[in-house]
Amino acid sequence: MADKITINQIFSLEDLARAGLKKLNVKELTAKIFVRGDQVYFFDHTDDNHYRLYSVIHKRSFFL
Repeated sequence: MADKITINQIFSLEDLARAGLKKLNVKELTAKIFVRGDQVYFFDHTDDNHYRLYSVIHKRSFFL
């Protein structure tokens, strides 16, 4: 895994867990959503166990 979570990088579920991200189940979105602290991470599901990060926003913006 890269030193930090960066846009357009591919991560496995294990990488995301090691980085402290927790999956958030959201029915209305096709993106896979993970949260850590006050950040919300949006991932495309690329294959069985890998995800590509495409956006990060503040948690407050997400829940508005």
